[in-house]
Amino acid sequence: MIRVGFVGTGGFTQHHISFLQEFENVKVVGFVGSSEEKAANFANRYKDTTGYASLESMIKHEQLDAVYICVPPMGHENYEELLIDKGIPFLVEKPLGVDEMQVRQVRDKVKETHHLTSVGYHFRYMDTIKLFQDKLHYVNVGAVLGKWMGSMPNVYWWKNQQQSGGQFNEQTTHIVDLIRYLFGEVKSVYAQETNAITQQRDSSVTVADVGLFTLTMENGLIIQVTNTAVLPDGVGEVGLKAYTDQGIIDWQPGHIDMQTHAKLEKYLNKQNPYRKESEAFLHAVATGDRSKILSTYEDSWHTFAVALAARRSIQENRVVHLGEWDV
Repeated sequence: MIRVGFVGTGGFTQHHISFLQEFENVKVVGFVGSSEEKAANFANRYKDTTGYASLESMIKHEQLDAVYICVPPMGHENYEELLIDKGIPFLVEKPLGVDEMQVRQVRDKVKETHHLTSVGYHFRYMDTIKLFQDKLHYVNVGAVLGKWMGSMPNVYWWKNQQQSGGQFNEQTTHIVDLIRYLFGEVKSVYAQETNAITQQRDSSVTVADVGLFTLTMENGLIIQVTNTAVLPDGVGEVGLKAYTDQGIIDWQPGHIDMQTHAKLEKYLNKQNPYRKESEAFLHAVATGDRSKILSTYEDSWHTFAVALAARRSIQENRVVHLGEWDV
């Protein structure tokens, strides 16, 4: 039986538990909240679980085989480092954080100890992304467009640049990660952002609500990524589109379309990528076989570094090369 603990008591924790409860070899045993009272109230929803005020306390009182870290970007504290020191594998939700030095230190420690990790870039586990990946072997790609177009979450920390890192770090990171997974590493970034609408309506907003990002890849491909948070709730577009010498590959979270001069093929995503992500991670915890994990902490550092480069590009109004970081 794999005994699992959670850091965080929000929506992502609830989402993971919804299918972990179906795993015969997994038992969720505890939760760490922002207060012991909050953690205890959350634990009351789930049989035979306990709420804790700190990760140290949960580690002391529970025999943990794995921990899920589901906290906002600014809320990582020392969780990853403590779990590494205790030899407990962890799955951490994206993004890795907002503090470059903290993320870098965790990355280095993971590398030094060969610690078992997984990062919540769940799109990698979609069967439609596997189709996208396979199709790329038979085409030549000319241009790629990525987008994350939605509304601004009504969450205090998301609206704060220092706490969330902005939309590109907090949401569009999924698209950047898919770009790396499908098309290779990013060589340089040129980024522009502005606040077009939301700041006029809410003075607490310090993040941009429109951004344009040009990624030049190591292989020479030029990719344009766009994001916005100005749309009304319930309206949005998320996707990745490749223009090739054979036609158009258009991926969205629920499906992928492949259009040639002769036909249009549509494939629906059939499997739950969150479930596959957990299956891969927990399989590694149980057996030591990490081959099914598609996103590790060390790999995800490169996605985080693209957000760092974009931020510097905006601040200094120039093209920023990823080589400026120890990537």
